[in-house]
Amino acid sequence: MKTQKMVGLKGISTVMIAFVLVLASCNKDDSVFSLQDVQNLSTDGALEAAQDETQDIATGELNANDDGARVEADDRTKGAIVTKTGTKDAGTITIDFTADGKTDSKGNLRKGKIEISWTGRWRASQSVHIVTLNGYSINGIGITGTRTVTNISTNDSPLTWTIVANHTSTWPDGATATRTVNRTRQWIRATNPLDDKVIVSQTAGATTAAAGKNRYGKNYSVKIIAPLEYSVSCVGSNKVYKPVKGTKEVTVESKVFTVDFGTGTCDNSFTVTFNGKTRTFTSKNDSSND
Repeated sequence: MKTQKMVGLKGISTVMIAFVLVLASCNKDDSVFSLQDVQNLSTDGALEAAQDETQDIATGELNANDDGARVEADDRTKGAIVTKTGTKDAGTITIDFTADGKTDSKGNLRKGKIEISWTGRWRASQSVHIVTLNGYSINGIGITGTRTVTNISTNDSPLTWTIVANHTSTWPDGATATRTVNRTRQWIRATNPLDDKVIVSQTAGATTAAAGKNRYGKNYSVKIIAPLEYSVSCVGSNKVYKPVKGTKEVTVESKVFTVDFGTGTCDNSFTVTFNGKTRTFTSKNDSSND
């Protein structure tokens, strides 16, 4: 198997933040979306981004473990205490942000621990790694639960993983939200890593890609209707952190919202359809989480 840095998976965890910000800001006077609709969709995006980020951080550490040396290039883990046991083929890594927490360059404060255990190198077929959150929080929102990631690849590219996750988020005011995830992620590797793509789909046989109860007590589910494609070159050239292709359907109680990211154009626009009405939005053109 060829060695390649994990360029294609970097930054994917932040993409939905842009969607949340734009939807909230552009619809203050829009009769199509009520305030509650905006809150429900924003919560879904925020949960997805915060929970996926822990996976992104863990994958970076596993990639460094495979390479045999850890270089603190990820600003999110700067200052954290990283402890490793075992070998490249089986072991554990603990990323300890401490009880007082560590703040990254964007002002995000993380506390607690991200714990990773694995059998088999993460890029090897049939390897499994588990990410457990222990007292973890980001900006005061606690996240508990585990993610089990299984490599089901049959060749060198695309590398393919199934993700099964169960998380609970708790806000400072005591509100909670639950989220169960069943997704498949493919890393399509190119000769030039800047041409890599990441494809996210609903795992075969799963009824939803995600489901749970949001902080407003509403049951919700997410279905990926057409696989979501993320382009590394679009991140580099136009700072496009959202999918450039694909469609997902978000159902909150009886309301169904369709989010369409387009057909591959490297831009920040997407559409949201609800109750037969469609509106085009433009996401924030940077990678910030604020």
